[in-house]
Amino acid sequence: MNEVSGQGLVAVAGATGRVGSVIVEGLSAAGATVRSLSRTPSDPDTAGARTTSRQIDYADAGSIASAVEGASMLVISLGSSDDQAHQEIALIDAAVHAGIEHVVKVSTWAWPSRMHPIDWHLQVEDHLSKVDIGYSLLRPTTFTAVIGAQANLIKNNLWGGAAGTLPANLIDVRDVADVATRLILSGAASGPVRRPYHLTGPGGLSMDAIAEHLSQAIGRTVKYTHRTPDEQRALLLSLGLPDMIVGLLLGIDVEAFASGASTEKTSTVEAVLGRAPRSIPDWITENAELFR
Repeated sequence: MNEVSGQGLVAVAGATGRVGSVIVEGLSAAGATVRSLSRTPSDPDTAGARTTSRQIDYADAGSIASAVEGASMLVISLGSSDDQAHQEIALIDAAVHAGIEHVVKVSTWAWPSRMHPIDWHLQVEDHLSKVDIGYSLLRPTTFTAVIGAQANLIKNNLWGGAAGTLPANLIDVRDVADVATRLILSGAASGPVRRPYHLTGPGGLSMDAIAEHLSQAIGRTVKYTHRTPDEQRALLLSLGLPDMIVGLLLGIDVEAFASGASTEKTSTVEAVLGRAPRSIPDWITENAELFR
């Protein structure tokens, strides 16, 4: 396949990130023509035959314009940062100016919130609604990778937080990337179409249940200690985590997990991919070595 459903070159911003790297890999494997955009491009030897890597400087409007020039589709999958909304809006404006017809944006499970990065994603979504371009919004719940981010705490018997006892329906980053790739390759993400896709895992687990699965996977008891938000903030700050990361982790606990916002389940992943999304226990089994 030399082109993606007749769409030509696909530019992927955030191409070395968790989701973006899997999108690039999937598109490259299908023979698509891909331009991989990153502040620190990957080794050209690891790219597919029709994939090129290019460095992008988000402080330079000319660099952004050059990055999207000649592309017919733009994928945006930037990591969370204070500049995220500004950078993504700059990419969108450059895409509109370049005549790109469609943007695939990796967003978040969205609701009105002042919590970072949800508010940043909402700013970008609002901007998309005001410009003349088609888009596919991928709105995943919290990633299963958030468990991996707790690996050091789990190893040192410090894991816990203010997540409460409701089940959290986490999603594997690869499922989010696979949905993006399938939408692009099938032509569903193209032209003036504007559509959101709400993505979840196959079912949720409480933090206590996740602790039980971790215990089984690594052969020792793992416990989740329930704390108040203030207690959790004090612990995370005492470990030297930056204020932004502390705020993000607490926000996920309180606004996503404890509130019940992450209990929802959609069939979108299965409808797009023709298979069930990967489960939390499967992810734990696959990544057990992280916690030993």
